[in-house]
Amino acid sequence: MPPPSDRRSSLLPTRRKTLHFHPTTTPRPRWLLHLQANMWRFLMSIGMLFHRLAPPRPPKPNFSRSIPCTLSSTPGTIPLQFYVPADWEAQRGLWERRPRLRGEMKDGDEVALAAESEDGGGKASGHRRVGSGLDSVGRSFRRRSVNVRRWGNYPVVINFHGGGFTLGTATDDARWCGTAVEELNAVVISVDYRLAPEFPFPTAVEDGADAVLWVYEHSDELGIDREKISLSGFSSGANMTFTVPLRLYDEQTGYHREDEASKDEAILHGSPSTVDSTRLSSSSSTKVASSPSPSDHPPSPSDPVSHHLDSAPLSSTHPTKPTPGTTARPIPIIPLRCLIPFYPSLDYTLTRTERRATLSPTIRAAHSLPPLFTDLFDESYLHPAPAIPLDSPYLSPGVAPSALLKAALPRDIVMVTCEYDMLLQEAEAFRRRLEEVGKRVWYSMVEGVGHGWDKGPNPVRATSGVREEYLRVCGVMRGVMGLERGGGRERERRGSMRVAGKGREESGEVMK
Repeated sequence: MPPPSDRRSSLLPTRRKTLHFHPTTTPRPRWLLHLQANMWRFLMSIGMLFHRLAPPRPPKPNFSRSIPCTLSSTPGTIPLQFYVPADWEAQRGLWERRPRLRGEMKDGDEVALAAESEDGGGKASGHRRVGSGLDSVGRSFRRRSVNVRRWGNYPVVINFHGGGFTLGTATDDARWCGTAVEELNAVVISVDYRLAPEFPFPTAVEDGADAVLWVYEHSDELGIDREKISLSGFSSGANMTFTVPLRLYDEQTGYHREDEASKDEAILHGSPSTVDSTRLSSSSSTKVASSPSPSDHPPSPSDPVSHHLDSAPLSSTHPTKPTPGTTARPIPIIPLRCLIPFYPSLDYTLTRTERRATLSPTIRAAHSLPPLFTDLFDESYLHPAPAIPLDSPYLSPGVAPSALLKAALPRDIVMVTCEYDMLLQEAEAFRRRLEEVGKRVWYSMVEGVGHGWDKGPNPVRATSGVREEYLRVCGVMRGVMGLERGGGRERERRGSMRVAGKGREESGEVMK
């Protein structure tokens, strides 16, 4: 292993003053990008076939669904691949055969029934007690039966695959999905978001937000716990674990960043501008003059959302403006439990050349993605080039306003990076920013490996250390989501992860 001084440079390069994408070579016509993307998709599918042949083989999805696109101005559908626990089908059968009542029991019914029982009498109250007698017996029976069922209590992990927003499919992360199902007894949903160049920025982010909304709104049908929703992703998909919550937050607050007509709103939430190259520590060129904060909207201690978001609007839903081809609907506030980004891409205000410069020449030659791929990714996704603000929070969460990160992201983030990755330093810089805004970041750097180390196309043997890293991440997630069983096995898995929050480390839960 080369000495530390030879692995990567110590500082990120100076940012560019321009914040719009400019191809490093002569721009290719879109038809050629389509042709090249399809060719590499075919070749990548062969590589992923070899990857899945390595023992132990990863599971196949249990079933799939296609959901409509509602946030994007480009109509279409988004396929979802579902990986479910072994008892999920049996639990669904129990739920479907549950006792049927004249009305579904809703939140607060038990409180209402208790209030009735304490009522001193009265004609109306008496009629209600008589009229609901059988229903009360039915509800009591159902409450007892629910106690022994898991339906409605499954945690859910929504996953976004990698591939530079241009390549890849929802089954590429099958090993991770299978591990999460096995270790967390969770429902894992991998999103086949639409790819560039057919669907450039910000379609992928909007599809990811649509998937989260759909899962939340169909929680009863899927048997999941709305309070235990996590997002995971790899590479560009890890970028989406941050940009999707930011997109959802803007949707919840009724703010559209692409709407330049509303100048007052742009001042409040921040609008793309230019970066001052002398301010390396600046959070973003996207300013937030009066971003929502806890002082603006004091959270209620009884509000479950306030535990996960540092600030939230007063209302639980917000009307949104319809985009072409869609209809407006209330957007619920979704209390995401945690984010799990693997080797994320976070700062597009840095050029690929500047990112590669963070690695030594020997490491760069052996582990860095060549321009053949990265140029294809950037030209495909960042289109039309002059119109793409590279500091947009939907593209570069690493330079998003601190107030937006504080308000929109959940408290817990489990981040895994690679030592020989040209994206490492921007990930470490973002980790420090997240800690500064009060997030608890569980961080691990896998030594001696490059970007995408867990997707090796070796059909004979799975890449060493991948499952162990997945298990450590699941151990942290178990604790974050309140699924800790207290076994020594779980403490051992979590023992090599480092958590830092508010400038300190917590003993016993540090991953190093």
